[in-house]
Order: sequence, then structure tokens, then C-alpha cells
Amino acid sequence: MTEKAKIDILVHCFYHRVGLHRGHPVLSVRWPVTSMPQETVNEVYGGKVFSLGSTNTVLIRDGDLNMVHDPGILQLGRYGTLRMRLEEFGMKPDDVDVVINSHCHYDHIEANYMFKGKPLYVHEEEVKFCDRLYWPEFTEAFMGIMDVKSFKGDARVSENVKIIETVGHTPGSVTTLVDTEDGLVALVGDAAIVKEDLLELRPPSVVTKNLEADVAVASLRKIRDLDPVLVVPGHDAPFSP
Repeated sequence: MTEKAKIDILVHCFYHRVGLHRGHPVLSVRWPVTSMPQETVNEVYGGKVFSLGSTNTVLIRDGDLNMVHDPGILQLGRYGTLRMRLEEFGMKPDDVDVVINSHCHYDHIEANYMFKGKPLYVHEEEVKFCDRLYWPEFTEAFMGIMDVKSFKGDARVSENVKIIETVGHTPGSVTTLVDTEDGLVALVGDAAIVKEDLLELRPPSVVTKNLEADVAVASLRKIRDLDPVLVVPGHDAPFSP
């Protein structure tokens, strides 16, 4: 019997909404989303709000290949947090062979820089979208420093790891499918921001809006039809559908 891949959550998602009161930051904390609806937070602080958060960052090990899915925000690398977490698995950043980005939002890609020069699997439309969403120098800083393996459609990364298109949240959003001993695991990025998105087939928009809501829902159906035993959303706990 062929050995299957293994997954571990390196960094569980977190999300803090911060408001300014006379210039002083006031932190509203609830995991994984804000304790107040966004509209209420905006009203309380007169629109002077911003967010601090990062996605679920996942370690995939398939045979001799070590992969990191969505490394997360800059601070995870800057303060050594992600490096120390890798050390708990007996690994260093140099031991990571492949990086996968589900899409180009900053909270998924900024810590890419820890793996400079490594192969990066990212949809070709995301590379273009990143230039438009942020600016070309941002794309270069967090994607251009990698050995970019851009693709369209599906991509096979290893024997037990495959990437499929689940667009709608962004033009090139993808889901990474991992065959494990327990069954199929779907790392969906923000195709489902929280579990209710997939369970209720609703456009994922807790934190940010989609480019194409109807297309995003079609992608959720595509994920659900795969019947995964575990889904790892962008900003919620892993769950079994």
C-alpha cells in the first residue's frame, strides 16, 4: 500500500479588529472573527478601524517532500514565530521544498519570503491580480522572489497532493487536495472563510467580499461534491462537513 500524505496546522488562524479612539488602539478580540459585526465596529469607531489577522498555515508532508500551504502574514516570519513552529517538527525553513498560495491576499502570502527561491505554486490569474490589488513591487517582494510555478486548471504537486481551481473569491483562488490515511483533506483558502460558507453554500464574505459571488458558490459546490473528510477553511477551525 502506498504511503499517504500527512498534514499539520502550523499556525491556526486568528483575526483581531482594531478601532481607534482618540488615536488609541482598542482591540476587539474573538477567534476567528470579530466580536461585533463589521458595520457596528465601523460605527463605534467612526470608520477608524483596521484588522490584524492571518490564515490557517498548513504543513504537508508527502514522502520526501515538505510543503507549506499559505505561510501567512509578514509578522510570523519577522518575529521568528513560524521558524520556531517548524522547529517543533524538526524542520528549518530550508527544509521546506514547496510553497502553495491559495490566493494572493496579503494574510496568506507575506511570509512567503521565509522560503525565498523555493518553488511556489500559484494560479496564473493570482499573479496578475496581485499587481492590480496591491502594486507590482508587492508582488515581486512576496511572489517574485520565489521560483514561481504558475498554472491554470489543475496542478499535480506530488503523488498525494493536487491543486484545483475554486475561483470566485479571487480570479485564481485554488484548493489543495491532500490524500491522507484518513481520507481526502481540502485546504480551501478563502473559498470558504468560515465553515458556514461551505455548509450553507453562501458567498464567503465574513472578512472581505468576493469578486464574483455566484462563481464562489459554484466553487463551494465543487468542494462539497468531493466529499472531503476534513476541510481547512481560511479563517476558521478545520471541520468535517
